[in-house]
Amino acid sequence: MSAHLVLAVLAILAVRVGFLYLAPFGPCPKCKGTGHIKRGPRRRPVCPRCKGQRRIQRTGSRTVHRLARKIRHGRQAAARYQQEDRDGTP
Repeated sequence: MSAHLVLAVLAILAVRVGFLYLAPFGPCPKCKGTGHIKRGPRRRPVCPRCKGQRRIQRTGSRTVHRLARKIRHGRQAAARYQQEDRDGTP
């Protein structure tokens, strides 16, 4: 039973990481994606959280993209290292 729970948690985590990688921005919760906060009948100042852009970066998306960039860079470095070994150059 606990093995199924662990697999379910890992599957949910993998889906969340994939979602953060593919959709790193979401609607601003403060202005609900409008870009403005309603104050009074006519006055609509710009949302201080998203600064009128209507989207904010989701929590964890920077970490996911940073990790993906490190993995890509590590593979490129490993490929260069292997190429140097085949050429015989140090």
